[in-house]
Amino acid sequence: MKIEILPNEGFKFNSDIFYWNDDRKLVREKLKNQHKEDDKLIEMPQFFNGDTSYDIDQKRDVYQDTSGTKNCFLLSYDKDNQLIELEVHSGIKVWIDNIALEFEKDIKIYLNQLNSKGYDFKEVEQGNYLFEKLKITIADSESIGGDGNGLSYLYSGQSIEHLIDN
Repeated sequence: MKIEILPNEGFKFNSDIFYWNDDRKLVREKLKNQHKEDDKLIEMPQFFNGDTSYDIDQKRDVYQDTSGTKNCFLLSYDKDNQLIELEVHSGIKVWIDNIALEFEKDIKIYLNQLNSKGYDFKEVEQGNYLFEKLKITIADSESIGGDGNGLSYLYSGQSIEHLIDN
């Protein structure tokens, strides 16, 4: 199994292309409805003096161990059920500009390879790297609660404005 990141467009999963703003129902059908729905309302008024406008209406599908292999990825949707984000946690080779990123391998290898192709990055937190031009972040195991500097997380989104310091 492999995913190819298509910056500013979406991603390719095996042979299917998924575009940002694809309808959730269509995405689920392409992925043979192998998802677990994980929609929830995260209420925030206790942090904002009772203001419910900060509540987070999370709409996402979790795909785990698809196609008979051990893997985990999540797809998130906006309020209109349009695809906006991809998170990969394990078991899938991710391609970016002809570079194959493999989980659990030293993240520094990928930082160097992507940087040599002209993709600048910044470390937003220790072990968590933002590639603004590609609209992705990658993180090592230690930064997400594990051990070591192996690649353990990849995020790609339609918009990354929420990740950029202004």
